[in-house]
Amino acid sequence: MHFRFQALLGFLLVLGFCFSGGGCASGQPAQTSDAQSQLAKAFVLVQQADMAGASPEQIAELANNLNLALRYANESASLSTATAAEALSLANAAREQILFRQAVAYSTAVGAGFASALLVTVFHRIGEFAHRLRLRSRQLDG
Repeated sequence: MHFRFQALLGFLLVLGFCFSGGGCASGQPAQTSDAQSQLAKAFVLVQQADMAGASPEQIAELANNLNLALRYANESASLSTATAAEALSLANAAREQILFRQAVAYSTAVGAGFASALLVTVFHRIGEFAHRLRLRSRQLDG
């Protein structure tokens, strides 16, 4: 009887911790709260079976099953939270990458605009410069 009481009390404490929003399903979908209500319902039924005089071995097995179900529910909530955090991180990284690519594209466009404007304004001087170079090379040769 002492083991049953400790097992059920431990389960009750962990379940209470989950319902208080301490570590389980705060912000999780309705499926998680449904799973928690099913766990609470099962806990009450195990208590009723204990009060009705079920054998300690059977109660211990049921308490172990409830603890296992609770562990799975907690792991599911943790995995869901971790996945959501990772998805948020990936979304932020993608936004930063898009912003960087846009900045590079705009910078390239502005640079190309300046280069083309410079080329247009000094285009007539390129011919003169080439002519001077040819004259200089002829003077050096001859």
